[in-house]
Amino acid sequence: MKNIKELWFWSRLVICPILILHGVYVIGKLVGNSLVSQSGLPNLDSSHFVPLAGAFCALNVLFYTWKEAKARFSVKK
Repeated sequence: MKNIKELWFWSRLVICPILILHGVYVIGKLVGNSLVSQSGLPNLDSSHFVPLAGAFCALNVLFYTWKEAKARFSVKK
């Protein structure tokens, strides 16, 4: 059971930043398309909404994991 918890801890530290970067890419793509097009902001569909929601959730999980890592690896004097 401890190995599964360790694997989950380290995978969160790897997967969450990737999901956040994908969400930032989608936001940049939307902003870039809105600046180039004459019609203004494009409509959000599921291909835009899902990565943005995933990035938001990944950001929350990353903050939780970061707090857990600070508690786990803190040096006690």
